[in-house]
Amino acid sequence: MEKKRYTEKQLYKLKVAFYKERGYEEIKPLEFYRELFPIGTFEQEKYYNLDTNIGKGKPNGIMVRLNVKEGRKQRLIFDNLQTIENELGNENVILSPIGYFGRTRKNENAKYLYAMAFDLDGQDIAQLKDTLHQMNSGFIPKATYIVLSGHGSHLYYVFDEPIRLNQHVVRELNKLKNGLTKRIWNTYTSLVDPQFQPIAQGFRMVGSASKLGKLYPVRAYRVGGKTTIKKLVECFPKDLKEWDEYRINLEYAVTTPIADAKELWGDWYHRRIELGQKPNRWYVKRALYDWWLKRLRGNEIKVGHRYFAIMTLGIYAVKCNIPFEELERDAYSLLAPYDEITEDERNHFTEDDIKTALKVYHDGSTNYPRDFIGKLAGISMPVNKRNYREQSEHLILARGIKEIKKKMGEIVDGRPKGRKNSVYPKAEIIKKWRADNPNGKKIECYRATGITRPTID
Repeated sequence: MEKKRYTEKQLYKLKVAFYKERGYEEIKPLEFYRELFPIGTFEQEKYYNLDTNIGKGKPNGIMVRLNVKEGRKQRLIFDNLQTIENELGNENVILSPIGYFGRTRKNENAKYLYAMAFDLDGQDIAQLKDTLHQMNSGFIPKATYIVLSGHGSHLYYVFDEPIRLNQHVVRELNKLKNGLTKRIWNTYTSLVDPQFQPIAQGFRMVGSASKLGKLYPVRAYRVGGKTTIKKLVECFPKDLKEWDEYRINLEYAVTTPIADAKELWGDWYHRRIELGQKPNRWYVKRALYDWWLKRLRGNEIKVGHRYFAIMTLGIYAVKCNIPFEELERDAYSLLAPYDEITEDERNHFTEDDIKTALKVYHDGSTNYPRDFIGKLAGISMPVNKRNYREQSEHLILARGIKEIKKKMGEIVDGRPKGRKNSVYPKAEIIKKWRADNPNGKKIECYRATGITRPTID
């Protein structure tokens, strides 16, 4: 007998009834976000200067709303959560569990992580039941909340204490999230291939309209308590080396409080915090963008990765300094071919998917590594082959250029031994500290000099 197939709306109602029958408590939207962002987490509106983007040293949440008429709008969330209340019931409202300094939802402005959230798509009732069973049996960590997002689930692991973010911490947390995604998104919890997402990924706001419309709001259900990074890492099997790369340790991820940074690096604080200037960065040649677009137009993209394929195109557009108008045109050219590969009538690829994915362009996302971009899109990413030359050919070219530079009088062998480093004076400071403290640790050097850990490393 053929198994009955439900429409997305029927399945939504079945899941609501399932949660009610099993006794899972539905949490009201404002209660959900009050636990995620306790009183005192964000800046109070009366203390925030919209002209200078400066308050009293606290971050803000940032909400993104996509509207056909208005376009993409970002709104600050203050400590009273009034912005969230104003958007209840609205469509295409996106929010991430992160506190930002500044008014734009960019990776460089992300300062605190309050929860780690996972998108678990392709869930019928059987997959939802198995997800809860695996949580109760300890195979996967028990989420604080499961959110009914429409046709899938969002798992929220709320932290006991917010995690302060810097580049090193973000890299480690993304590594952990990749491992947890492999663990959580298995053949019993989802009908589609895993989708790997960064920690800054935003999700439809609890209390807003789901993809199914305003009559089908995004709902949150309490499952477990709060958690820590240590508890999440402990879910990986201890005797299997394949999980070792995900066993992160943030014990030495030291950062400088913003108040101390003002005293230590006044010029940096004035430029980056008070004036809001962007850090200097370099762009990759556009050939990389064209190469990636060509791959996305091939037959490598599968259902479950279409949204993230558009997202990665946006990432490369930022890396290669491609105008948004061109990116938008290229992205919409993929709408028809991506929708043609739809296997389930409940999971068509739409213009809304593209609009949401393209928001990554405005976030200024440039720091995703090659392998992670490949995981997002679900396709392999080859290692750079020196412009597709063999190593022997590449070395001939490199040595030839070196000889030409020598003939032109340029120094190509590096800094002469024993010469003071005037270009990078921090190196001399670290050397002197090491000479005075031969048995000292890196963390002690950081505390004594104020120089960042990556530079010390």
